[in-house]
Formats: sequence, C-alpha cells, structure tokens
Amino acid sequence: MKWKHIIVSCLMFAGGLLPADASGSGSERPERDYPLFTFGMETSYVLGFMNYSHFNFISADGDRRDERSLTAGAVSNGQILAGCGINLSRNWNLSLFTGYGGVYRRERMVPLSLRVTWLSGDNPLENRWLLFCGAGIGFNDFERPEKVSAEGKIGAGYRISLNRAVKLDFLVGFQEVYTHPRAGESDTGDYVAPERMRRNDAYLSALTIGLALVF
Repeated sequence: MKWKHIIVSCLMFAGGLLPADASGSGSERPERDYPLFTFGMETSYVLGFMNYSHFNFISADGDRRDERSLTAGAVSNGQILAGCGINLSRNWNLSLFTGYGGVYRRERMVPLSLRVTWLSGDNPLENRWLLFCGAGIGFNDFERPEKVSAEGKIGAGYRISLNRAVKLDFLVGFQEVYTHPRAGESDTGDYVAPERMRRNDAYLSALTIGLALVF
C-alpha cells in the first residue's frame, strides 16, 4: 500500500539525519583522553628556613612582654594531603586539598586549600611539565577555632603519565604560612597560658619537595 511506502521512506530519512552512534550505524564515540574528575594523595618533605614571630603576653609574674624575632635555620617537617578536583581542560585543573602536616617546631596544622594547576602540552597521555599555585586556611588550635592560619604555596613539577587515569607527579614548591604558634616563657620553661596571651603571630617560610599520585 502507498501509505506503507511513505512511512518506510520517512523512517529511512530520519535515520540518515541521526548521529552515527545514535542510529546505531556507526562506531561509538571515542573516550575522552583525560578523566573529568581527579583524586589524589600527596606527601611532602617541608624544609623551613625562615621564621618571623611577634609575641605579646602577660608573664607569670604579671609583667607585659613584647617579643619579636627573625630566625633563619633548617627545620624539617612532613606533610600529607588528599585532594579532589576537576579537569577544566587538557591544561587546567582545579582541586581542593586537606590533610595534616608540620609547619615549624612542635607546630602542626590541618590545611584546607584550593589549588590551580597548569600542564604543558596538548596530550594528557604524555609526560608533561606543570606549574601550580594554591592558597587557603589552616587549623592548628582546635580549642580556639577562631585562630585560623593562612597558607599559600607556589611551585612547579613534572608529571609522568602511567595511563589515561593514573599520573605520578614530582613537585617542588615554596610555602608561606601565617600562623599563631604557642609562645614559650623563658622564666618558667612552660608555654604561656591562652588567657595571658595577647598576640602570637608568626610568618613561616619553607621549601617543599613532594610526590603525588593522581587518578
């Protein structure tokens, strides 16, 4: 019948307008050569080399003390971070990191930072150079959560592509931390009690050498 020929012709025409994988007549769409979301673990050696501190407190004998110091010297620490992010393109990644690490002598911090990473080249499946920059806050006194620290890091590295989804990063960076460490009282050998502390600020500079696994 004529109406059957019309229906068959319309279906054949519609099938020709569909994309190859939608009509089932072509090959499947190729997989993206990089994952959209990323997760990773990073561990770093932190070498502090400069510390500026300003302490103002009431001593045990009732005197007001104002102490400032600038010290240079190697102080070793470690840091471990976990992060998750999104690949904005083949060359840009935005990630959120947190973890635990040392920032100075007997000073620890839980950071929460946002990091932007730029990767060279156009092929995510090849080894590439990278640059990164991050900043955020840190918690090092949970009894006084209002005393948050600020931290920033900038650096470079080299990424080895193990496969489409797994990468190994070698990282070198410069880290700056503004924090609120405990102040020692030379007369007693103890730390100054929080109720007698008026100001405890420190700027800590460090070199970081890290290794990260990203997937």
